[in-house]
Amino acid sequence: MPANLTYDEDALLARVAADDEYAYKLLFDHHWNRIYQVALSFLKNHEEAKDAVQLVFIRLWEKRDRLPEVNNFDAWLFIMARNTIINQLNKQVTATGEVEDVLPEDYLTPEAVMEYKQTAMLIAEAVAMLPPQQSLIFHLSREQGLTHPQIAAQLNIAPATVKSHIIRALNAVREHIRRCGGPALLVIWLLTGTMK
Repeated sequence: MPANLTYDEDALLARVAADDEYAYKLLFDHHWNRIYQVALSFLKNHEEAKDAVQLVFIRLWEKRDRLPEVNNFDAWLFIMARNTIINQLNKQVTATGEVEDVLPEDYLTPEAVMEYKQTAMLIAEAVAMLPPQQSLIFHLSREQGLTHPQIAAQLNIAPATVKSHIIRALNAVREHIRRCGGPALLVIWLLTGTMK
């Protein structure tokens, strides 16, 4: 997507639901790394993580007609990725080979939505406790999707300084969530956001 265009997920989802393959590719490009990073952190194998991402996007395409009904796409995509990763982990554990998928890939219960919202609130709490510069850089990276060089240019600081602030912010947020007992997979998902 050209840098001058904003990412309009609702419009992309509507286009994907209408069988627009280019919109699907944009959605794929936007979310691939995030899902891959989460899958890799649990599966510990690059090929299996790539396979999990492919499964998520194949299932997304197969269920594209449901996209207009999805109220919270990020939560829906997380549940699909989570369940795909869990199913892949179950296959790793089983010595016999073939295992039925134990979870529907987009099974979004009210409890899962509540867990998603509670964890997002824990992250917001942790970010609010960060020093002002770290908090600003975290918001520019995760919420506005700016790259480290873009943040550095905007704040007139070195890209290495941006990276250092992001690392310290992520460590502080993870530590806060760990103390509060947040679910690891969801925390990784929410913190992965834009990793540039």
